[in-house]
Amino acid sequence: MRRLAILLTCALLLATGCVFTSPEPGTDPSRSAPSSTEPFSADSLTVAEGLYREALSHYVEDEWEEAGALLQRTAAVLDNGTRAESDEVESWRSSLAARADHFLLILSRRGYVQAPVEDVPTPPSPTSDAHRDTMVVRRAISASQEPAKVAEIPVEINSRVQKWLDYFQGRGRPVMARWLSREPKYRPMVERILAEKDLPSDLFYLAMIESGLNPKAYSRAHAVGMWQFISSRARIHDLRVDWWVDERRDPEKATYAAAEYLSMLYEMFGSWELALAGYNSGEGRVSRAQRKNPSCPDYWCLDLPRETENFVPKFMAAVLIGRDPAAYGFERCDGEELVYDSIEVSDATDLGVIAEAAGVSTETLRAMNPAIRRWCTPPSAGSTTVRVPVGTAGSCVAAIEAIPPEERVTWTRHKVMRGETLSGIARAYGTSVRAIMGVNDITNVHRIYPDDYVIIPIGPEDAIGDAGTTDNYTYYRVRRGDTVSSIARRHGRSTRSVLRANGLGWHSRIYPGDTIKIPM
Repeated sequence: MRRLAILLTCALLLATGCVFTSPEPGTDPSRSAPSSTEPFSADSLTVAEGLYREALSHYVEDEWEEAGALLQRTAAVLDNGTRAESDEVESWRSSLAARADHFLLILSRRGYVQAPVEDVPTPPSPTSDAHRDTMVVRRAISASQEPAKVAEIPVEINSRVQKWLDYFQGRGRPVMARWLSREPKYRPMVERILAEKDLPSDLFYLAMIESGLNPKAYSRAHAVGMWQFISSRARIHDLRVDWWVDERRDPEKATYAAAEYLSMLYEMFGSWELALAGYNSGEGRVSRAQRKNPSCPDYWCLDLPRETENFVPKFMAAVLIGRDPAAYGFERCDGEELVYDSIEVSDATDLGVIAEAAGVSTETLRAMNPAIRRWCTPPSAGSTTVRVPVGTAGSCVAAIEAIPPEERVTWTRHKVMRGETLSGIARAYGTSVRAIMGVNDITNVHRIYPDDYVIIPIGPEDAIGDAGTTDNYTYYRVRRGDTVSSIARRHGRSTRSVLRANGLGWHSRIYPGDTIKIPM
C-alpha cells in the first residue's frame, strides 16, 4: 500500500507540472532567477537599502573587501524577483541598483570584486510578449558601455529661473561679476575634464554657484572646495582628507571627483535637473521625493528642501549669463589660465624648500597648492603631488634631491615632562595629536612617559633662523597667544631657564614681535 501511495503521489505531481530540479553545477543558488510568481517587494527593498548603507560605511573607511561583499549582496537582493509590486518600488529599486553598480564597477577596476557584467539578465526579444511584461532591473556596466550624455544641458526659463536672473542683474551683480572674473583661470581645465568624461561643458557653472570658483570655499555644512564636497562623499571618490592634505581644495582632483559623481547621478535619474538636485541634497532625498509623488514627471514639481528648489534655477540662470554675458549686462573677462607642472615629493619637505628649488616665493607655491594644509608635505605618506610653475619640474626635483633629507624640513625634539599629555603638547606647538602620533609612530595616545622624547614638526616661521643663533642660544620671535611657559615647553626647556636667560621675572609680560632667547 505504501508503494502504491508513493506512485500515486508522483503521478499527481507530474500531472500538475510540479517537478523538483537541483541547481546546475557551478551556479550560485542565491543569484538564480526566481519564480515569476514572486514579485519584488518593498520589504526586499528595505533589506537592500540596509546592505547598501552598510557597504558605504565600509567604503569610506577604505575597507574595500567588506564593501564589495556587501554591495554584491545588495545586487543579489535587487535581482531577486521579476517585477516589482508597484511602479514606485520599481523606480526606487532601479535607482538603488544603479548606485550599487557604480561602486561595484569602481571596486572591480581596483581588483577587489569581479565586474557585475556577467550577472545581468539578458532581456528577451523586443517583439515577444515577455518583453512587455518584464522590467529589466539592471543593465551591464563596463568601461566600454558608458551612459549616453547630452551635448548641452537644456535650460528652461520660468518664473523661478527668472527670479535668479533678476537677482544677478540687480542686487547680486557684484557677486556674479566676481565669479565671472575667475572664469578664465579655471574654465579651460574644468571643460577639458568634463569633455574627457563625456559630460556637458555647462556643468562648469555648477562649480561657479557652489563656491564662486574658490578652491578654499568652506560652507556651514562643512563642505569644502570648488565643488563643495563633504568629507564622506570626498572619500567615496578617492579624495584624501586629513590633517595634512585636503584634496577637496585641489581644483583638478576635485573636478575629476565631481565628474564621476555627476555621471553616476545622471545615469541614475536620466535628467540633468534631477542629477543637479541630487548633487545638492543627496540622491537619496531626491529619490524619496519621487516616491512620495509618483505622478510628478520632473524636477519642477517635486517637494524638495528650499535650498534644492532654488539650486537648479540658480544654476540655469548662471548658465544663461555665462553663455552670453553681454546680453545680461556683463563683460567677458580676460585672464591667465591655471597651468602648472606636477612633481611627486617623498616624505616631509618644507614648502619653503620646494619654493626655493622652483624659483618662486613660498606664498606663490602655497597658492598653487591649496590642498596642502600645512607648511610641509606629509611625512611617511608615500609621495605627495606638488604643483610647481610650468617648466620648472625637472630642475625642482633635481634641486630637492640634492638637499639632505634632514635639511628638507624643520623639526624640534620635545622632552616629555611629568603630567604632560599629547593633546597639551600639540596645543603648545600649534599642531595636532594625530600629526605627532604619525611622526613618532605612536599607536596609543596615553602611552607617553616622563623623560621620553617626541619629534615635533615646526614651520620655519617658528624660528628666526641662523642669524639669530649663537653657540649657547636659539632665538624665538613671540607670536599672538604665546606665553613664556608655552615657549619653554615648545622647546623642551623649563620656564625658569627661559626667564633667567632673558632677565625676566615671573610676572613679566611679553608681546608679539619680541625676541626670546632659548638656552641650547
